[in-house]
Amino acid sequence: MAVLLVAASYFGVASYLIDINIPEYKLRLYEDDILVAIYPIAVGKSVTPSILGDFQIATIVKNPTWYPQGKDPVPPGEDNPLGPWWLGLNYPGYGIHGNNSPASIGKAQSKGCIRMHNEDVKYLAGKVQKGTPVRLRYEPLVAFFEDSLFKIAVFDDLYDLGINTPNNLRNIAAFYGYSLEAPNWVLNEYLKKSEGQAYSLPKAKDLRINGVLAGFGYEIAGDIALPLVALRHGNLNVSKEQAGYFIEASPINPVVGNKVAFSYLSDLDNSLWLKVTNETELSLEFYQSYFEGQSLGRVLYRGEYLFNATQIAKLLSISLFINSELNAAMLDGQLITAPRFYQGTLFLSEAELADYLALGVVWDTENYTATVGSIPVFLFGTEFNENGYIYKQKAYLPLSALEQLGFIPDWVDRILERVKIGESVMEANRARGNNFYLAVDDVTSVLGLEVKIESVGIIIGDDNCQDLNHTDLMEIAY
Repeated sequence: MAVLLVAASYFGVASYLIDINIPEYKLRLYEDDILVAIYPIAVGKSVTPSILGDFQIATIVKNPTWYPQGKDPVPPGEDNPLGPWWLGLNYPGYGIHGNNSPASIGKAQSKGCIRMHNEDVKYLAGKVQKGTPVRLRYEPLVAFFEDSLFKIAVFDDLYDLGINTPNNLRNIAAFYGYSLEAPNWVLNEYLKKSEGQAYSLPKAKDLRINGVLAGFGYEIAGDIALPLVALRHGNLNVSKEQAGYFIEASPINPVVGNKVAFSYLSDLDNSLWLKVTNETELSLEFYQSYFEGQSLGRVLYRGEYLFNATQIAKLLSISLFINSELNAAMLDGQLITAPRFYQGTLFLSEAELADYLALGVVWDTENYTATVGSIPVFLFGTEFNENGYIYKQKAYLPLSALEQLGFIPDWVDRILERVKIGESVMEANRARGNNFYLAVDDVTSVLGLEVKIESVGIIIGDDNCQDLNHTDLMEIAY
């Protein structure tokens, strides 16, 4: 829970104290110097600002009558803008009251008074008394300690008093013993992006791209500003044109600091689907992917790694129908569940590559490459005409390979992809049209043969057994 750094003892000894921070739209009630309640409020408009200073409750009126200047009095009731209670201050015409416009709470819409929700002002009126001190202050920069971290929340400078400046931000941090060394443009961004939320102070962080130090970024109000030029280390095409900045043909709205263009990670991620780690330093990964010796381009990241399925389908000469506007795709006769499109191109995750295309991924973390492909299947030393694949270090082989060995599948449920071989029911994966694949671990007990996973492929049986016929294989299997 955040603890507001306001010294309630400022008011002196009293049973109840009311503290109001105008830009924050908050009223705090203290009892014996202990914060007991925080209420949302409405405050004065810029043309009729709320007063500032130290005051006291002078009057407490239930069901007040409103006396608008030059108009007839408005009796208590639903049309009365003062609501059910009026807590007048010892400053003529100003007070704390209820309202008949609850939508105004949290806004600067009053003629200077402090509005509360009716149930809140009713509670407040039951606690305070005449003489209760009230402080109205104007502090758009508010220091917090949250989970032992020092933070500052920035609220709008409602009355344009020129308070939200880098120097004032530095002064507040220095008052609590913290140093702000970030340049002014970073602090101005922090002031703009905070929007009333408490954030840790902005700071510079080293930036590594594919493990190589490529400069530094800034952590600003829960976001990260990255220098656009550093992204070239990830082989991204970064260009500045008359129309602005572009990365991989996507327009970027940069923030220019000290003549260097930065962009926020939130914007870049929406445009580029990046993999970023934010720990002691910033780290970006840019993997290049390949299939059958052909480049698939950059591996994207959206919670998981994604690969260019449109290009894979083209290289495999299999059918692909996509409609990115309707978020629909069908690959080799199978409807893609929740497809993801990047610049009109279909991308699939590792799991989806295995599920739809019977393909696995081999990662080279040293060279930041990912190779998509299948793996040969050998039956007693002879290469089978269909490949298997590996997903999450688990090998899968085509069901047709078992049929080649004489095992006749008995389908339990083709829709749920469950097949019976011998006395065992197994889950099958439909991929590449109407082909089905089984996990090697699931079939070894049925085959009764040695199955090895080596760099050359999935090897079933001993090479010396390649001349056995299907009957012999069946006898061996059982």
